[in-house]
Formats: sequence, C-alpha cells, structure tokens
Amino acid sequence: MRPMLPLFASLLASLTAPASADTFSTAIGMDYSSGDYGTGTTSEIWYVPVVGKYETGPMTYKVTVPWLRITNPEVGPDGDPLPGGCRDVESGLGDTVTSASYALLDGSEGGVMLDLIGKIKFPTADEDQCLGTGKTDYTAQVDIAKGFGRVTGFATLGWKKYGDPSGTDFDDPIFASLGFALPVAARTSAGASYDWRQKVVSTGSQIQELTLFLTHKLNQEWKVQLYAVKGFSDASPDAEGGMVLYHTF
Repeated sequence: MRPMLPLFASLLASLTAPASADTFSTAIGMDYSSGDYGTGTTSEIWYVPVVGKYETGPMTYKVTVPWLRITNPEVGPDGDPLPGGCRDVESGLGDTVTSASYALLDGSEGGVMLDLIGKIKFPTADEDQCLGTGKTDYTAQVDIAKGFGRVTGFATLGWKKYGDPSGTDFDDPIFASLGFALPVAARTSAGASYDWRQKVVSTGSQIQELTLFLTHKLNQEWKVQLYAVKGFSDASPDAEGGMVLYHTF
C-alpha cells in the first residue's frame, strides 16, 4: 500500500483551502501489488485499509486498520521483510498503524507547509501466518510542501525503527520521497512521486519506486484517488495499483 498518498491529498487541500473547524474523515482503499522481490517466486498482495483521521488545530491523528491477502508471503505491503515459511496463500488482519502529526508551518498565504509526524505500527497481524513480523515499529518523518504557481511540490524525509523478530537483526532505514502535483481539470489534480528507502536486511535491496496518481473531488464530502506504481529494485513490486475513497464529515 502506498502509505504516503493519503498525505499527498491532504497537502494539496491544505495549501488551497482556508483553515476550518475540527474535522473527522474516513477512507477505505484497495491495493494490489505483484513482484518476486528477488526471491524467484512471484508474490501477490491485496491490501484493504480502513482509515480514520481527526484534525484539530495544528494536530492530526490517524489510525489505519488493514486486511491482507498474500500469495507466497515473503514481503509485506510496504516492502517490509516477513518471517517466511508459511502456506502459499495467507489472509487476515494486518498490522494497525497509528500516527500523530503537528503542522509546524500551515502553508497559508502561499507559504511552506511543514509537518512533523510520528507513527507506531502495532503487531495486530498474525506472525504465524506471515502477515506481519509480530513486533512494534516506530517511524519519525518530516513532510514539506509548497505551491509554485499551479504546481505543488512536496518531499518527505524519515527514519524507521524496526522491531526485530527472533533470529533477525533488521537495519533501521532512512527513507525519502520527492514529488509534485498540479490541477488538470475542474476538481481534479494529478502528479508523480519518486520514493526511496535504504535496505532493511544486509542481503536485501533499497526501495526505488515511481508513483503516478490522480485525485478527483466528487463534492464537498467525497473524493477519490487512483494510483499506479512501478518498482525499480528487488525490494519493490514489479507493478502496483489501487484506489482510495475519502469521506469528510
């Protein structure tokens, strides 16, 4: 699942809309990815996240609870290594991710938007089914965005601390992304981003991926986002695509 794409949509909205009262929104997505991840065996992942988000002042709180179906499980939905040794097909509840972000700069009057974000991944997925590592992970990142005329540029820089399952010693990687978005029609924007992450295991590879996305605002409450991903390393899927539907109350 492209964990950054919902944030991109929020960045665009916050740079073009006036400040509002506290808001609660939900989203549901569907993501499909396929690749051999350097193993010689194709792995397919269906990822269906349900997201709740609450925004109050400069703070944003979010919880993501996903359902997973993995064929030949070797790699998780974010390119994370899995324990291995499971059946050909596994499915069930994935790991729950919570986050809190603080808008240090709000992007008002054409300025820079700067968010400080902390995330915790709780091991709600069944480790015995290879749907997760069974350990808690922590992430810290900085997101920045700025409008340049019709184009909005955005970037992320972060670090992830992995919990190590028995018999493993995961590296704690730095990750980054760089992208842009621009309006292409009424209530519709499109863009691209390039994502990179250091390798997690010594025998693994860095993540290198290109994402293309399209976001359309259906009305004041609803918007939809479509995306496609092409991987350029063994740690990335050969191909990936999906959609996310958002509703604001």
